[in-house]
Amino acid sequence: MKNFPPEYWAGFDPTKPDSPATGDGLPILRSTVYDCIEACGDDLAAGVLLFKMMFLCRRSTITIKGMRWYVRRRESLCRETRLTRHQYDRALKALKTRGYVETRAIPFSLLHIFGHGTMFRVTLAAVEDLKKVLNLRGPVAAKKE
Repeated sequence: MKNFPPEYWAGFDPTKPDSPATGDGLPILRSTVYDCIEACGDDLAAGVLLFKMMFLCRRSTITIKGMRWYVRRRESLCRETRLTRHQYDRALKALKTRGYVETRAIPFSLLHIFGHGTMFRVTLAAVEDLKKVLNLRGPVAAKKE
C-alpha cells in the first residue's frame, strides 16, 4: 500500500507554491459507480452519492482551514443522482458513519454567495477502501477464441 503525504489527512496550505491549484488533493482513481457501490457494502444509494461527491470534489474551490470543500444544494444532488430526499439523507448518514464524507455548515461570511446547501468533502478513507475494491477485482481476463 502506498504511503500518502500528510496533506491528504491533515489538509494542505494553499499558500505554498507546491500545493494543488484546484481540487481536493486526493489521489485520482479510475473507478466506476459500481466500484463505489461495492465499497459502500452494496448500498446503492450510498454508492451513487459517493461517486457523485467524488466527482464534484475534484472541482472544489472553497478552502477552509487548509481543507477543500464543495457546496451543493440537496435538491440539486437529489436531482442529479435520482435519489429521493429520504434516500439522500439515509445515504449521507451511511457515508458519514463509514467515515467517507465530512460535512459542515457553510460559514456565515460565505452564505450570501452559496446560499443554503451541503458543504462536504470526501475523505482519504473512501479512497483507500475504493483502492481495496479495485485491487480485489484484479485484471479482467480476455476471452480466447
